[in-house]
Amino acid sequence: MSNQDERYQAALRIARRKVGFIRHAAIYFIVIVGLAVINNATWSGYQWWLWAAFGWGVGVTAHFFSAFFFQSGTLVDRIARQEMEKMNGQK
Repeated sequence: MSNQDERYQAALRIARRKVGFIRHAAIYFIVIVGLAVINNATWSGYQWWLWAAFGWGVGVTAHFFSAFFFQSGTLVDRIARQEMEKMNGQK
C-alpha cells in the first residue's frame, strides 16, 4: 500500500468519525426536542426530559471530543513521524 493510499485511508477514517458524530448530534437534538414537547404537552410541572438531555448530552459531548480532538492513533502517529525524522537526520 502506497503512502498516498495510507493517507487516504486515514482521512477516510477521520471523516467517518466526524460524520458519525454529526448523525449522533442530529438524532440527539430530534429526540430531546420530542421529549420536551411530550413533557410539556402532557404535564409541564416537572421537566423530566432534562435528565435525558443531560445524560445523553454527556455521551454526545464525549463523542464530539473523540471525533474532533482525540482521534485514536493520532498522537502515536505524530510521535512516530518525529522519531523517524530524528533517525533520518542522524544518518
